[in-house]
Amino acid sequence: MSDGLVTEGAASNVFVVIDNILVTAPIGNRLLPGITRDLVLELAAAHNVVYQERNFTEAELLSASEIWLTSSTKEILPVVKLNGKPVANGQFGPIWENMIDLYMAYKEKLQAGETF
Repeated sequence: MSDGLVTEGAASNVFVVIDNILVTAPIGNRLLPGITRDLVLELAAAHNVVYQERNFTEAELLSASEIWLTSSTKEILPVVKLNGKPVANGQFGPIWENMIDLYMAYKEKLQAGETF
């Protein structure tokens, strides 16, 4: 948190889904870039997943239908519980399920030596 806005985790970037839109904070003085973050945004753009790079508040985080963390070591990790309470229904969300499928397909192609 910085000035009431969600920025990033200790070693991860934060994504939320608000009104079926994938949201992450923009790169700037409050947020460091991330390789996995960038790939998620590239995949979203390539597969018509609506997203926004904009600041969001703690209240928006707490009311989000999905929360994810991205990092090179954890890849795309859904958050199903926050502060001891379930996020939405406590299950993986549909936008995360779509994105993890896209991400895994990308990794498989990369490992097979395919170009993009």
